[in-house]
Amino acid sequence: MENELAASELSGRALHGVRVMVTRPESPADPLAGQLRALGAEVIVQPAIRIFDPPDWGPVDDALTRLDQFDWLVFSSANGVRYLLERLRRIGAARQIDCVKLAAIGPGTADELARYQLRADLVPEEFRAESLAESLVREAPGRRFLLARASRGREVLAEQLAAAGATVQQVVVYSSSDVETPNPHAAELLSSGRVDWVTVTSSAIARSLVRLFGEALRRSKLASISPITSGVLRELGHEPAVEATEYTMAGLVAAIAENPGLTPDAAKSTLG
Repeated sequence: MENELAASELSGRALHGVRVMVTRPESPADPLAGQLRALGAEVIVQPAIRIFDPPDWGPVDDALTRLDQFDWLVFSSANGVRYLLERLRRIGAARQIDCVKLAAIGPGTADELARYQLRADLVPEEFRAESLAESLVREAPGRRFLLARASRGREVLAEQLAAAGATVQQVVVYSSSDVETPNPHAAELLSSGRVDWVTVTSSAIARSLVRLFGEALRRSKLASISPITSGVLRELGHEPAVEATEYTMAGLVAAIAENPGLTPDAAKSTLG
């Protein structure tokens, strides 16, 4: 009730008059866009990446029919949860998941598991691959791990688990590719300086945004979800104006809501 009251008091005020470009893959139930709108922001949806089925379900299907041979099934994104569990249903092997422990990289991924009436056995305190690996390392020696992943991404989790003595198998449960051409309206708003904030929720999105918009990104302020994402932005020559303290969608919204009218000059020193 207290959270509902706080949200009600903020609704329409904290980000009233603020235009935010959301760059995650488009989804009617996107929690980031929904939370921003609840605080009064005008949301422009311009996906920087798109996600779709893997090119070959064969390796996934093979692993899913052998789930009883694994000790842990590990998810590094909510998309991974959705794609794997929908595939599990489609091949008629849903009951197989009862035989493994489930690990989620963060609360958003755990929440997606809950939508399928499943509970994560492990969620690290910090929501990144390194923390997930550290949390699982004590379980690693002699254990078998199945990692559900995207077609591109970091190898930190697999490498650390293998180094700790685990047997690791990875399966690509969804593909990810860059959006090649932006929506003309979104591109015009950004290039004319009429977008206050651009959200950056992954390293892949950071790289795609720079390819899509180049120097036009400097006409807006970048809100980064994590130090890793911020690091990629800096490598590409773009300094984030704010960085989420909690590496979640809610944490990213809070970082923007705490600095809604941050000026470009002030943004340069925010993270310094």
